[in-house]
Amino acid sequence: MHSSKTDQLIADYLHRVRLALEHLTPSRRDEIIEDLIQHITEARSHFSSDSEAELRTLLDHLGSPAEIAEAAGVRPHTRKIEPWVPWMLLFGAFVFFVGWLIGLIMLWSSRTWRLRDKLLGTLIWPGGLLLPFMLLGLPVSSQSCEGTSSGGSIHCTPHGVLPEPLGAVIGIVTFLAPILVAVHLDRVRRRRAV
Repeated sequence: MHSSKTDQLIADYLHRVRLALEHLTPSRRDEIIEDLIQHITEARSHFSSDSEAELRTLLDHLGSPAEIAEAAGVRPHTRKIEPWVPWMLLFGAFVFFVGWLIGLIMLWSSRTWRLRDKLLGTLIWPGGLLLPFMLLGLPVSSQSCEGTSSGGSIHCTPHGVLPEPLGAVIGIVTFLAPILVAVHLDRVRRRRAV
């Protein structure tokens, strides 16, 4: 009988292999996964016990998901630009907005990120950190003045555009949101590259 821990190790390994093979046709990907399952099942039948160490040795012998993908013909060079995508989305708008657009095209043309990740990268915030820096230049308060300038008195009343606590929260969110999205996209890329 197999333990749930060793079954989970196999499930995790096969999931990572499936992700590494996603550039292949579904039939070819399924064929490779089935071959791996068959090989693992046969090898486990010869184990003296259902030990995690024996299983890890077997999985190491089969190769990493990246090695299996490379042997199956998945071209690794297509992923060389992907580490740049989160950072292009974060800082690219400072280069005449073109850098952000290039990052956006790279994000949407990649198979590394799911639709949810692509929407996050597109919508929070368009332009990355450019918007928060532009907001720094906006006035936080204004004045209205009444009275006459010829010998009379002028009375000016300051008006805040936003209450200070709300303005501070909005400022923090506009800076943190694109940074957190870039970190999320980078984590997803790293996790799927394993």
